[in-house]
Amino acid sequence: MATTTGDSVAAELPHIGTLTQAQVRGGACVWCAVMLRTTTAIDLGPREAEFHGTVARWFPRGCRSCTVQSAYLALLGHAQCCDQCEDDPARCEAGRRLRRAVREARR
Repeated sequence: MATTTGDSVAAELPHIGTLTQAQVRGGACVWCAVMLRTTTAIDLGPREAEFHGTVARWFPRGCRSCTVQSAYLALLGHAQCCDQCEDDPARCEAGRRLRRAVREARR
């Protein structure tokens, strides 16, 4: 069974137009394209993309290594520009979600 980061990892995903079919359908990591199994995949949450005027949902997945790195970099980027994280990180909802995503991806 694939694990999930709970909330979507607030990280930049590659543009859907640059991904292979396997990456779009969740069979391969969206970042490194390694083939995934249900036991190794981490669900990144549903996303929406527009194709020729129609909005379609897709469900990206990542490998553990790429997901940890992406969530960690998103957390660092957020913490550097968030006044609430500087004052009291426990009170920042976005920071809490990102820290949880890093912890869950490391499991």
